[in-house]
Amino acid sequence: MANLEHKHAVLKLYFEGEVTEDGKMRTKSKSYRNLRANVTADQLETVAVSLSSFSDSVYIGAEKIETMQVI
Repeated sequence: MANLEHKHAVLKLYFEGEVTEDGKMRTKSKSYRNLRANVTADQLETVAVSLSSFSDSVYIGAEKIETMQVI
């Protein structure tokens, strides 16, 4: 029987960028690596909002990107 093992996780924050010539909004992102495997959604939200306050750009949202390994 195969099992999944946590390999690594990344927290990615998204911010508003510049507007292109055709009027579309570009986004910027900042990644933070080495998240613990057992971090909760509430903890991630707290960290994301805290980190976004250091940016001059408007905070859009965040996502957790997790890589698992089949063993």
